[in-house]
Amino acid sequence: MLKMMIVDDEPLVRLALQHMIDWPSMGISVEVEAADGAEALDILEQRDDIDLMLLDIEMPRLSGIELLRAFPAIVEKRRPVTIMLSAYSDYSYVREAFLLGAIDFIVKSDMDEEHLVPVILKAISELRKQDSPSTPLPSSEVEDDVDAKSEILRQLITFDPNQQEDAVAVVTTDIHEWLGEANQLVAVMTISQGSLGSRQERSLHDAKTQRFITQSVQTVLDAMSIRHFIYRKSQTEYVLFCTLAQYRSESVIREKVQSAFAMMQTRLIQYVNVSIAIGVSELASGTKHWYRLHQQAAHLVAMSFFAGWNKVFYPESCMDQGRQGASAVQDHVRKLQMTLKATGASIAQLLEQENAELWNREFEQMQLLLGQTWGWRPQDVQAALEDLLWELGGLLYRKGIRWDDLEQELQHPFEYLKSLETLEETKNWLNRICSNLHGQLHGMAKADVSYSSVVATAKQFLDLHYMEDVNLALISEMVGVSESYLSKQFTKEVGSNFIQYLTNLRIEESKRLMKKKGFKITDIAESVGYLNVEHFSRMFKKTTGCSPKLYRESLLK
Repeated sequence: MLKMMIVDDEPLVRLALQHMIDWPSMGISVEVEAADGAEALDILEQRDDIDLMLLDIEMPRLSGIELLRAFPAIVEKRRPVTIMLSAYSDYSYVREAFLLGAIDFIVKSDMDEEHLVPVILKAISELRKQDSPSTPLPSSEVEDDVDAKSEILRQLITFDPNQQEDAVAVVTTDIHEWLGEANQLVAVMTISQGSLGSRQERSLHDAKTQRFITQSVQTVLDAMSIRHFIYRKSQTEYVLFCTLAQYRSESVIREKVQSAFAMMQTRLIQYVNVSIAIGVSELASGTKHWYRLHQQAAHLVAMSFFAGWNKVFYPESCMDQGRQGASAVQDHVRKLQMTLKATGASIAQLLEQENAELWNREFEQMQLLLGQTWGWRPQDVQAALEDLLWELGGLLYRKGIRWDDLEQELQHPFEYLKSLETLEETKNWLNRICSNLHGQLHGMAKADVSYSSVVATAKQFLDLHYMEDVNLALISEMVGVSESYLSKQFTKEVGSNFIQYLTNLRIEESKRLMKKKGFKITDIAESVGYLNVEHFSRMFKKTTGCSPKLYRESLLK
């Protein structure tokens, strides 16, 4: 029997774990309990026969993390295989626990037999590996084996079976032995580069973070009994080769796959603070299909450019595109590309006009056109927008302005355009370029001379779009700084905070409209950005000292 220790400061949790599972039937004996890390450390120093440990992260005296750090001091004793017990708020600690050697974790809110048993089976498998009499491979040979498998998987998605039949036959022999070829699918998972902080502070290059992400994905697929191989194509892209031969129903397979990928999203958001998108291919049987399935999944995951992150995309996500027919789609793309190019040229011309509303109206037309690009490859959308950048570059040249004269983030536009991850982010960035360029061409208003470029751009945008659904998060993303920084700088330079400034713009415009006859209070409220007339009335009275009705009546006297 394998011997297990439960370490948790809550007696009810220890009791629940004792009786939640029929441990003897799994070959496990619950030998001892500990109420905190210090007590567990004493036990581990006295006995060397503990095989498995369920360890809580947050405990008094000595936490689970501190206990793991203390393990190296326990000399000449076998280290027990450790499973962490955590709350979702403990994600930073769970990540550290993985790096300190924990094999997996259980979220306490999910602590039931269904979630616990797969993790325990994984731990048992790890213990069997430790007890195996076979001589372990040197680390260099293990690394060579991993590299060899990665190369096979790379070739699998690189070689087109219709063109390189012999090469594919060689490559698919190995993956057939590993996974079989029944009910196979490919999932491509991409990670947002902006989800770990600013673009200057990305930590996806961190090898420990990469290992944690891979291990989290591996844990979920193991728990869901999905046979798989994971190929890390780049620092932000993972290819998952999966087979589900044990299931006969496609609906059951879809449910299983959906549950697995939803769990991945939750874990990676909570424990690594990254946003992901996943493209999932259709099902197929036969190793010759791996290449096609990967192509399909890669195309699907690119839909995150239009729909945003933390979504799973299936083949039906693009079904409407396929119904139009290839020639019809190509014809539509060509026409749209030409219209986008003409609109970009018009925007560049209107930027020469002092009235900013002119180019803003044309830019809104471009935004509507970009909304029709759903289903395009992101690089095709970006290529179409390069025409606008060339037009803007020509305008800069004619006016004696260089890209270097703009904000730092706007100085290398062609490269930066390719790094943008969503269409919404792209539109905001282009709007920012045009706003900045218009300010360079015509100079800021006298009152704006002392503003920094970030605050001036934010203020200018509010002056033009105060009647829309704008907020600090949207503006901070548009100008490329954090919400807290923009809020602090805006208050410091403008003399009122973001909300006060926005409210004053709306109230002043409503006062102007009230001077005109024929406008209802509800219409005025909506036209200045308040969908709720009661909220508008409260804000109006707070700002002016009287209700909208009394204010209008005062105008008639």
